[in-house]
Amino acid sequence: MKMEPVGLLVVEPSLLIREGLKTVLSQLGLAFRMEETDTKVRDFARLISKTAANIVIVNPSLLPADFVINRVGSQTVFIGLLSQGSEPTGQFDYVIDYCYSRHEILEVLEEALKKAGFSKSKDESVSLSERETEILKWVSLGLTNNEISEKLFISTHTVMTHRKNITRKLSIKTVSGLTVYAILIGLIKPEELKGSSRTD
Repeated sequence: MKMEPVGLLVVEPSLLIREGLKTVLSQLGLAFRMEETDTKVRDFARLISKTAANIVIVNPSLLPADFVINRVGSQTVFIGLLSQGSEPTGQFDYVIDYCYSRHEILEVLEEALKKAGFSKSKDESVSLSERETEILKWVSLGLTNNEISEKLFISTHTVMTHRKNITRKLSIKTVSGLTVYAILIGLIKPEELKGSSRTD
């Protein structure tokens, strides 16, 4: 099993998809060094070499039309990001459809990591308490510590302690990251964010 950080290259135009992938990856218990690009790649082979990526997650629409994955001497694992209705080219080791659930995405990523020679940490899976889940919801919806304190009839200090525990357990440090995570697990819906004030 390799011990160094996983080299990851994400080639995807959507910020939301890239941030969502980071959030899901944080659940795997491994260190990552991640490079990302949101523009069409002309010299894809050079970019892979430059980033020393172990795993490449790529939206095929950003690849040249005549691109063929060169596997000679390469141990890089390729994952295609597919929107609904698009067909995989057959070049990819794995595919992730935009419609996949968090569980399905994690399964693909775990398989890709194994193929690349990395293993998921054997630590227990992330588990938030009922109170932490409740606070995560309100944080994701943009409430301040004081507002959450008033809503749940607990002290601000208690809210802050729960937030530290949530951050530690999920390894997500920003409100935007917590929000993406909350959406991915179905705790909140994207439409609930409309008009809410956002502060990290």
